[in-house]
Amino acid sequence: MPKRKSKYAPVLASFVDVLLLIIAFLLAKQYVFEGVVPEKSFYSMAGFGCVSLWVVIALKMDLYVLPRIVFIHKILSRNVLAIAIYTFLSGGLIFFITDYKYSRFFFLTTIFTFLGFLILWRIVSISLIKRYRRRGYNYRTILLIGYNDNLQNLIDKVYLNPNYGFKVAGVFSNKEPNKLSSNYYLGVLNEVFEYLNGHHVDELIVSVDASESEFITKLMRYADNNMIRVRIIPQFSEYLYQNFSIDYVENIPILQMRREPLQSLTNRVLKRAFDLVFSLGVTLFLFSWLFPILAMIIKLTSRGPVFFKQERTGKDGASFQCYKFRSMTVNKNSDQLQATKNDKRITPFGAFMRKTSIDELPQIFNVLKSEMSLVGPRPHMLKHTDEYRLSVDKFMVRHFAKPGVTGWAQINGFRGETKRVKDMENRAQADIWYIENWSFLLDLKIVLSTAFHMFYKLDENAY
Repeated sequence: MPKRKSKYAPVLASFVDVLLLIIAFLLAKQYVFEGVVPEKSFYSMAGFGCVSLWVVIALKMDLYVLPRIVFIHKILSRNVLAIAIYTFLSGGLIFFITDYKYSRFFFLTTIFTFLGFLILWRIVSISLIKRYRRRGYNYRTILLIGYNDNLQNLIDKVYLNPNYGFKVAGVFSNKEPNKLSSNYYLGVLNEVFEYLNGHHVDELIVSVDASESEFITKLMRYADNNMIRVRIIPQFSEYLYQNFSIDYVENIPILQMRREPLQSLTNRVLKRAFDLVFSLGVTLFLFSWLFPILAMIIKLTSRGPVFFKQERTGKDGASFQCYKFRSMTVNKNSDQLQATKNDKRITPFGAFMRKTSIDELPQIFNVLKSEMSLVGPRPHMLKHTDEYRLSVDKFMVRHFAKPGVTGWAQINGFRGETKRVKDMENRAQADIWYIENWSFLLDLKIVLSTAFHMFYKLDENAY
């Protein structure tokens, strides 16, 4: 029979990481110094220190913990965050503690080479893990206690998926499951103890009614005394269709009804750093020469100011002045009426700017002022916020995050005029999904997708 677990995989993963960092170091040395460093002993000591620092960070962030349910974007996001922390710490140790003028070009070359190697290795290793599990290794035997729709969902999508490495021993429930084959149904709840006495199980997945509290207490005690881990799917999860987390205050469990990665200070700092670096880059290398050209065309083609400013709803419901290049003739209805298809207020050059989203570029200044982020829910005029908070369920949840120049809703086609309430519902749902599933790589994906749409795939809803 194949082995259920492989305890050597984390050791192998850490060894490969160290090897990749050393290779990145050697390649950078060859590229920058043509193989001959100016101070061999100093660079060798710095290299040894950096390798040790990476191992400490990787262990601290659990990068070598093999996930049972693999989501590649979450794994890559955590590794990119680890690289960012590693860069700041190693750079600080080298450049601020030592007196020697360490080559910054060599340092950055090493970092980016290692980042490329690391991402490639993680993708390959995830593929290998899935293949390893499909062949019957690294599995975990689970026994399901109880039955409901949520448990059936997990059986269909997770527990019977060979990529996740679960082996379902069976199901015990007081009601016989209709959707499961008879091979999995083993009996009623009270018969589970007799089964456990004669069979090995790694985990119990429990989802039974609270009225069975005596049975649950007995089951938990048995599991503790026989070294069996227990996971409980609470019954109320059947009617709570949103992510939630559990905190403990004086050993009393308290549910937090929405998972928000950006409540983490580390994630907020990472997102803000990305906003600043990207925005400053756009300002210096693009806006510095493009702004005068666009300003001149706007002034020559229509009367009025270059910029259009409008009060919009921001984070936590606070209003702010949102900047855009003026794409319409000056009119009294700009704060009341949304732009529509073939809107006569839009100037000819304004139509081009709106189609390519160039009119949104001045919002880079809002990003620099920390009123907006590069990625987030798009801000609406105050009038629309007052309207939709009453007609669209959970509409105000989107204001838990900073508004963005672009967002998950926009790259998925939910932009432009909202003719129906359903259009705004779709946009709000996409924004809430983004808030609950934020990651650095997701932001990067949205920015790159937005750039692609600007130049190669113009949105027909942009007018």
